[in-house]
Amino acid sequence: MKGFVAAGLALILLGGCATDATIQTTSGQFAGEYYSGDGLGRAVTVVLRPDHTFESDWQGCLGVYGTARGTWQLQGDQLVFAPVEEDKDLVGFLRQATTIRHDGRLGFARSSDVKGEKVNARLVFLKQPASR
Repeated sequence: MKGFVAAGLALILLGGCATDATIQTTSGQFAGEYYSGDGLGRAVTVVLRPDHTFESDWQGCLGVYGTARGTWQLQGDQLVFAPVEEDKDLVGFLRQATTIRHDGRLGFARSSDVKGEKVNARLVFLKQPASR
């Protein structure tokens, strides 16, 4: 039940999330940890490092559903991923993503999940606050 409430709240809060190519962002600003989850078994983390490498994993109630690692780069408003290792459910998952901002937070959505200017809120990756 808690998962359904969290998923519903995420849809309401991120429903207005749209791509915005007019905001200039550098690759250095994009380095960090990003999370996307629907509260129903999808919990994907992507770590973008300043050296342009990335690691990702998809976890759920049954364990790790997939992992990926490789390189990334920012091209305009697009993140382009070049995986060197992928397995299970993350095979082919990260290739290209459209950058977004929502409530001042950087994020991205896989290009396959963007429909025009609207983004499916359940599939958005938002930058997580830095750990202290």
